[in-house]
Amino acid sequence: MSGRIVEGLRGREGWTLVDAYHGCFWLYVATGLVNMLCAVMLSDRCELKAVKVVEERGEGETGPLLNGSQEGESRTDEGKAPKAKASWVAQISPETLSIMVVLWFLLMVDSLADGMANMSLTTYYIDKKFHLAKSALGDIVSISYFLSTLSNIFSGPLARHIGLVNTMVFTHIPSSAAVLVFPLAQTVPLTFALLLLRVGLNNMDQGPRAALIAAVVRPEERTAVMGITSMLRTLASTTGPTITGLLAGGDRFWVAFVVAGSLRLAYDLGLFAMFINIKLYKHEEGEDQPGEVAEGNAQPSLPRQVEQP
Repeated sequence: MSGRIVEGLRGREGWTLVDAYHGCFWLYVATGLVNMLCAVMLSDRCELKAVKVVEERGEGETGPLLNGSQEGESRTDEGKAPKAKASWVAQISPETLSIMVVLWFLLMVDSLADGMANMSLTTYYIDKKFHLAKSALGDIVSISYFLSTLSNIFSGPLARHIGLVNTMVFTHIPSSAAVLVFPLAQTVPLTFALLLLRVGLNNMDQGPRAALIAAVVRPEERTAVMGITSMLRTLASTTGPTITGLLAGGDRFWVAFVVAGSLRLAYDLGLFAMFINIKLYKHEEGEDQPGEVAEGNAQPSLPRQVEQP
Protein backbone atom coordinates (compact mmCIF):
# COMPACT_ATOMS: atom_id res chain seq x y z
CA MET A 1 0.00 0.00 0.00
CA SER A 2 2.74 2.47 0.92
CA GLY A 3 4.45 2.15 -2.46
CA ARG A 4 1.24 2.89 -4.30
CA ILE A 5 0.33 5.72 -1.91
CA VAL A 6 3.72 7.34 -2.50
CA GLU A 7 3.28 7.10 -6.26
CA GLY A 8 -0.26 8.47 -6.02
CA LEU A 9 0.62 11.43 -3.78
CA ARG A 10 3.74 12.18 -5.78
CA GLY A 11 1.61 12.62 -8.88
CA ARG A 12 -0.56 15.27 -7.26
CA GLU A 13 0.16 18.88 -8.01
CA GLY A 14 2.44 20.52 -5.48
CA TRP A 15 3.51 17.22 -3.87
CA THR A 16 7.19 16.28 -3.81
CA LEU A 17 8.61 12.82 -3.15
CA VAL A 18 9.46 13.84 0.42
CA ASP A 19 5.90 15.10 0.96
CA ALA A 20 4.55 11.77 -0.25
CA TYR A 21 6.78 9.90 2.19
CA HIS A 22 5.64 12.21 4.99
CA GLY A 23 2.05 11.32 4.13
CA CYS A 24 2.84 7.62 4.57
CA PHE A 25 4.52 8.25 7.91
CA TRP A 26 1.47 10.15 9.17
CA LEU A 27 -0.70 7.17 8.19
CA TYR A 28 1.73 4.97 10.10
CA VAL A 29 1.31 7.19 13.16
CA ALA A 30 -2.48 6.93 12.86
CA THR A 31 -2.41 3.14 12.72
CA GLY A 32 -0.12 3.11 15.76
CA LEU A 33 -2.62 5.22 17.71
CA VAL A 34 -5.42 2.82 16.72
CA ASN A 35 -3.27 -0.06 17.93
CA MET A 36 -2.68 1.67 21.28
CA LEU A 37 -6.39 2.36 21.64
CA CYS A 38 -7.20 -1.30 21.03
CA ALA A 39 -4.67 -2.31 23.69
CA VAL A 40 -6.19 0.12 26.22
CA MET A 41 -9.64 -1.37 25.58
CA LEU A 42 -8.52 -4.86 26.55
CA SER A 43 -9.93 -6.11 29.85
CA ASP A 44 -8.36 -8.28 32.52
CA ARG A 45 -10.07 -11.27 30.93
CA CYS A 46 -7.12 -11.51 28.52
CA GLU A 47 -4.66 -12.03 31.40
CA LEU A 48 -3.22 -15.48 32.01
CA LYS A 49 -4.95 -17.04 34.99
CA ALA A 50 -2.98 -18.28 37.96
CA VAL A 51 -1.66 -21.74 37.21
CA LYS A 52 0.29 -24.35 39.03
CA VAL A 53 2.48 -27.07 37.61
CA VAL A 54 1.25 -30.49 38.68
CA GLU A 55 3.82 -32.34 40.79
CA GLU A 56 3.41 -36.07 40.99
CA ARG A 57 4.67 -37.31 44.33
CA GLY A 58 4.27 -40.70 45.92
CA GLU A 59 2.00 -39.25 48.64
CA GLY A 60 0.25 -36.80 46.33
CA GLU A 61 1.83 -33.80 48.09
CA THR A 62 1.20 -30.53 46.24
CA GLY A 63 1.09 -28.07 49.11
CA PRO A 64 4.50 -26.45 48.53
CA LEU A 65 3.54 -25.64 44.95
CA LEU A 66 0.18 -24.21 45.91
CA ASN A 67 1.68 -22.03 48.60
CA GLY A 68 4.69 -20.94 46.56
CA SER A 69 7.22 -22.33 49.04
CA GLN A 70 10.31 -24.42 48.65
CA GLU A 71 10.86 -27.76 50.37
CA GLY A 72 12.26 -27.41 53.84
CA GLU A 73 10.84 -23.94 54.48
CA SER A 74 9.34 -23.31 57.87
CA ARG A 75 5.58 -22.98 58.08
CA THR A 76 3.41 -20.75 60.18
CA ASP A 77 0.95 -22.00 62.81
CA GLU A 78 -1.85 -21.84 60.25
CA GLY A 79 0.04 -24.28 58.01
CA LYS A 80 0.89 -21.66 55.42
CA ALA A 81 4.38 -21.01 54.15
CA PRO A 82 5.70 -17.45 54.49
CA LYS A 83 5.37 -15.45 51.29
CA ALA A 84 8.52 -14.90 49.28
CA LYS A 85 9.69 -11.32 49.16
CA ALA A 86 8.94 -9.70 45.83
CA SER A 87 11.91 -8.49 43.82
CA TRP A 88 12.15 -6.01 40.96
CA VAL A 89 15.27 -7.80 39.70
CA ALA A 90 14.89 -11.01 37.72
CA GLN A 91 16.21 -14.04 39.60
CA ILE A 92 17.85 -16.45 37.15
CA SER A 93 19.53 -19.63 38.32
CA PRO A 94 23.19 -20.36 37.47
CA GLU A 95 22.09 -23.47 35.57
CA THR A 96 19.88 -21.38 33.31
CA LEU A 97 22.59 -18.78 32.85
CA SER A 98 25.08 -21.43 31.75
CA ILE A 99 22.76 -22.31 28.87
CA MET A 100 21.44 -18.88 28.01
CA VAL A 101 24.79 -17.05 27.91
CA VAL A 102 25.81 -19.17 24.92
CA LEU A 103 22.42 -18.80 23.27
CA TRP A 104 22.37 -15.05 23.94
CA PHE A 105 25.75 -14.65 22.26
CA LEU A 106 24.59 -16.54 19.17
CA LEU A 107 21.34 -14.59 19.00
CA MET A 108 23.22 -11.30 19.27
CA VAL A 109 25.41 -12.34 16.32
CA ASP A 110 22.27 -13.08 14.33
CA SER A 111 20.68 -9.77 15.36
CA LEU A 112 23.81 -7.84 14.41
CA ALA A 113 23.64 -9.42 10.96
CA ASP A 114 19.92 -8.66 10.67
CA GLY A 115 20.60 -5.03 11.57
CA MET A 116 23.26 -4.77 8.89
CA ALA A 117 20.89 -6.00 6.19
CA ASN A 118 17.46 -5.10 7.57
CA MET A 119 14.53 -4.61 5.23
CA SER A 120 14.82 -0.81 5.20
CA LEU A 121 18.43 -0.98 4.04
CA THR A 122 17.66 -3.83 1.66
CA THR A 123 14.85 -1.97 -0.09
CA TYR A 124 17.05 1.15 -0.25
CA TYR A 125 19.82 -0.93 -1.82
CA ILE A 126 17.39 -2.33 -4.42
CA ASP A 127 16.04 1.14 -5.14
CA LYS A 128 19.53 2.58 -5.66
CA LYS A 129 20.60 -0.36 -7.80
CA PHE A 130 17.60 -0.72 -10.12
CA HIS A 131 15.68 2.58 -9.71
CA LEU A 132 12.33 0.80 -9.54
CA ALA A 133 8.99 2.55 -9.23
CA LYS A 134 7.94 2.83 -5.59
CA SER A 135 4.77 0.87 -6.33
CA ALA A 136 6.79 -2.02 -7.80
CA LEU A 137 9.20 -1.96 -4.87
CA GLY A 138 6.28 -2.00 -2.44
CA ASP A 139 4.70 -4.94 -4.25
CA ILE A 140 7.95 -6.91 -4.08
CA VAL A 141 8.28 -6.37 -0.33
CA SER A 142 4.58 -7.16 0.26
CA ILE A 143 4.79 -10.45 -1.61
CA SER A 144 7.90 -11.35 0.40
CA TYR A 145 6.13 -10.65 3.68
CA PHE A 146 3.07 -12.60 2.54
CA LEU A 147 5.25 -15.62 1.77
CA SER A 148 6.84 -15.24 5.20
CA THR A 149 3.40 -15.32 6.79
CA LEU A 150 2.50 -18.53 4.96
CA SER A 151 5.79 -20.21 5.85
CA ASN A 152 5.27 -19.51 9.56
CA ILE A 153 2.21 -21.77 9.48
CA PHE A 154 4.43 -24.74 8.77
CA SER A 155 7.12 -24.07 11.39
CA GLY A 156 5.10 -25.75 14.16
CA PRO A 157 4.39 -29.04 12.35
CA LEU A 158 7.97 -29.09 11.04
CA ALA A 159 9.35 -28.65 14.56
CA ARG A 160 7.24 -31.56 15.79
CA HIS A 161 8.75 -33.81 13.15
CA ILE A 162 12.43 -32.83 13.12
CA GLY A 163 12.92 -30.95 16.41
CA LEU A 164 13.21 -27.32 17.43
CA VAL A 165 16.92 -26.78 16.73
CA ASN A 166 16.78 -28.59 13.39
CA THR A 167 13.85 -26.40 12.33
CA MET A 168 15.66 -23.23 13.39
CA VAL A 169 18.85 -24.18 11.57
CA PHE A 170 17.60 -25.81 8.37
CA THR A 171 15.05 -23.08 7.61
CA HIS A 172 17.48 -20.28 8.45
CA ILE A 173 20.47 -21.48 6.41
CA PRO A 174 18.82 -20.92 2.99
CA SER A 175 17.73 -17.46 4.14
CA SER A 176 21.27 -16.67 5.28
CA ALA A 177 22.75 -17.92 2.02
CA ALA A 178 20.35 -15.65 0.11
CA VAL A 179 21.66 -12.65 2.07
CA LEU A 180 25.25 -13.67 1.37
CA VAL A 181 24.83 -13.83 -2.42
CA PHE A 182 22.28 -11.01 -2.67
CA PRO A 183 24.73 -8.47 -4.20
CA LEU A 184 25.60 -10.90 -7.02
CA ALA A 185 22.15 -10.60 -8.60
CA GLN A 186 22.28 -8.23 -11.55
CA THR A 187 18.66 -8.52 -12.70
CA VAL A 188 15.40 -7.63 -11.02
CA PRO A 189 13.87 -11.16 -11.28
CA LEU A 190 16.92 -12.80 -9.67
CA THR A 191 17.03 -10.15 -6.96
CA PHE A 192 13.32 -10.67 -6.37
CA ALA A 193 13.84 -14.45 -6.11
CA LEU A 194 16.62 -14.06 -3.55
CA LEU A 195 14.49 -11.64 -1.54
CA LEU A 196 11.60 -14.11 -1.54
CA LEU A 197 13.92 -16.86 -0.34
CA ARG A 198 15.40 -14.69 2.35
CA VAL A 199 12.21 -13.15 3.76
CA GLY A 200 10.05 -16.19 3.15
CA LEU A 201 12.14 -18.42 5.40
CA ASN A 202 13.64 -15.79 7.69
CA ASN A 203 10.97 -15.92 10.40
CA MET A 204 10.31 -19.65 10.52
CA ASP A 205 12.72 -19.91 13.45
CA GLN A 206 10.87 -17.43 15.69
CA GLY A 207 8.27 -19.83 17.07
CA PRO A 208 10.73 -22.72 17.59
CA ARG A 209 13.19 -20.29 19.21
CA ALA A 210 10.64 -19.18 21.79
CA ALA A 211 9.65 -22.81 22.38
CA LEU A 212 13.31 -23.80 22.79
CA ILE A 213 13.92 -21.11 25.40
CA ALA A 214 10.77 -22.13 27.26
CA ALA A 215 11.87 -25.77 27.20
CA VAL A 216 15.38 -25.28 28.62
CA VAL A 217 14.71 -22.82 31.45
CA ARG A 218 12.65 -23.09 34.60
CA PRO A 219 8.98 -22.15 34.19
CA GLU A 220 9.28 -19.27 36.67
CA GLU A 221 12.26 -17.87 34.73
CA ARG A 222 10.70 -17.82 31.26
CA THR A 223 9.36 -14.29 31.29
CA ALA A 224 12.63 -12.83 32.60
CA VAL A 225 14.78 -14.83 30.18
CA MET A 226 12.67 -13.91 27.16
CA GLY A 227 12.69 -10.25 28.20
CA ILE A 228 16.49 -10.25 28.49
CA THR A 229 16.70 -12.08 25.15
CA SER A 230 14.64 -9.40 23.42
CA MET A 231 16.70 -6.62 25.02
CA LEU A 232 20.04 -8.11 23.93
CA ARG A 233 18.81 -8.81 20.40
CA THR A 234 17.55 -5.23 20.08
CA LEU A 235 20.83 -3.78 21.35
CA ALA A 236 22.82 -5.92 18.91
CA SER A 237 20.61 -5.00 15.96
CA THR A 238 21.07 -1.26 16.63
CA THR A 239 24.78 -1.59 15.81
CA GLY A 240 24.21 -3.12 12.37
CA PRO A 241 22.88 -0.08 10.47
CA THR A 242 25.86 2.02 11.59
CA ILE A 243 28.28 -0.53 10.11
CA THR A 244 26.27 -0.68 6.89
CA GLY A 245 26.18 3.11 6.73
CA LEU A 246 29.95 3.31 6.97
CA LEU A 247 30.33 0.70 4.23
CA ALA A 248 27.76 2.39 1.99
CA GLY A 249 29.46 5.75 2.51
CA GLY A 250 32.63 4.20 1.12
CA ASP A 251 30.75 2.83 -1.91
CA ARG A 252 30.90 -0.69 -0.49
CA PHE A 253 27.23 -1.24 0.27
CA TRP A 254 27.45 -4.79 -1.09
CA VAL A 255 30.00 -5.77 1.56
CA ALA A 256 27.34 -5.37 4.26
CA PHE A 257 25.30 -8.22 2.74
CA VAL A 258 28.33 -10.48 2.48
CA VAL A 259 29.28 -9.86 6.11
CA ALA A 260 25.67 -10.19 7.28
CA GLY A 261 25.18 -13.46 5.42
CA SER A 262 28.44 -14.84 6.83
CA LEU A 263 27.46 -13.91 10.38
CA ARG A 264 24.04 -15.48 9.94
CA LEU A 265 25.60 -18.72 8.70
CA ALA A 266 28.00 -18.69 11.65
CA TYR A 267 24.98 -18.35 13.95
CA ASP A 268 23.24 -21.27 12.26
CA LEU A 269 26.23 -23.59 12.50
CA GLY A 270 26.99 -22.51 16.07
CA LEU A 271 23.40 -23.11 17.13
CA PHE A 272 23.43 -26.59 15.61
CA ALA A 273 26.77 -27.51 17.19
CA MET A 274 25.95 -26.20 20.68
CA PHE A 275 22.26 -27.10 21.07
CA ILE A 276 21.42 -30.11 18.91
CA ASN A 277 21.73 -32.44 21.92
CA ILE A 278 20.24 -30.10 24.50
CA LYS A 279 17.86 -31.71 27.00
CA LEU A 280 14.33 -30.35 26.88
CA TYR A 281 11.73 -29.99 29.64
CA LYS A 282 14.02 -31.26 32.38
CA HIS A 283 12.56 -28.67 34.76
CA GLU A 284 8.97 -29.74 34.18
CA GLU A 285 7.25 -31.51 37.03
CA GLY A 286 4.69 -34.24 36.55
CA GLU A 287 5.93 -35.28 33.14
CA ASP A 288 7.39 -38.62 32.12
CA GLN A 289 10.87 -37.07 32.04
CA PRO A 290 10.70 -35.68 28.50
CA GLY A 291 13.84 -33.73 29.27
CA GLU A 292 15.83 -36.95 29.19
CA VAL A 293 15.41 -37.01 25.43
CA ALA A 294 17.86 -35.10 23.26
CA GLU A 295 16.37 -32.14 21.42
CA GLY A 296 17.01 -33.63 18.03
CA ASN A 297 14.73 -36.55 18.88
CA ALA A 298 12.17 -34.77 21.01
CA GLN A 299 8.83 -33.42 19.92
CA PRO A 300 7.97 -30.06 21.52
CA SER A 301 4.94 -29.90 23.75
CA LEU A 302 3.49 -27.43 26.18
CA PRO A 303 4.13 -27.92 29.89
CA ARG A 304 1.18 -29.56 31.61
CA GLN A 305 -0.62 -27.01 33.73
CA VAL A 306 -3.80 -26.99 35.74
CA GLU A 307 -5.83 -23.90 36.54
CA GLN A 308 -6.30 -23.07 40.18
CA PRO A 309 -9.91 -22.82 41.30
